[in-house]
Amino acid sequence: MRNNCKKKGTDSCTQNIVYDNTSCEQYIKKIDLTKATQVQEDSSIQKESNFDESNSTSYIEPPKKESFVASLFSFKGRTRRTRYWLINIFIALLFVPANIEGDYMSDGVAIFTLLIFIPAIWIMLANAVKRFHDMGRSGWYYLFSIIPIINIGVAIYLGFYRGEECDNKYGPNPY
Repeated sequence: MRNNCKKKGTDSCTQNIVYDNTSCEQYIKKIDLTKATQVQEDSSIQKESNFDESNSTSYIEPPKKESFVASLFSFKGRTRRTRYWLINIFIALLFVPANIEGDYMSDGVAIFTLLIFIPAIWIMLANAVKRFHDMGRSGWYYLFSIIPIINIGVAIYLGFYRGEECDNKYGPNPY
């Protein structure tokens, strides 16, 4: 197996890329080794632990993901550019019937538009906040979008700039 080390740009190190372009060092940082210690006495190894062994596992469990619908309304976490664009395009398409009929819309279209308006605004706000989180910024930066001309820059920033490639304080890397 070829060594895929990217450490200092050399091929001579012993570090292997083990999963999804994540190095061994990055996995070791995620493991908390302070929960258990080993003590050696008289050439026998005894294990002392600070946790209940019936609940422990020998592997790292992946974080539980929330459902898609719950994630649409949540302001926590991060989102990719692709998902950001798809959600915004889908919400824009929901309002096409109201835009086509304009001032003379039928009662059905008017009721439909009123029913989806508040959830659609909430989803768009949550989506934008999660994009800011992906780039390591607070969601409060979205308030700049209420300022004319600056809102264009905010839209470009959210739609086209790549997020941080590592985990940040807002959550794990969604890529």
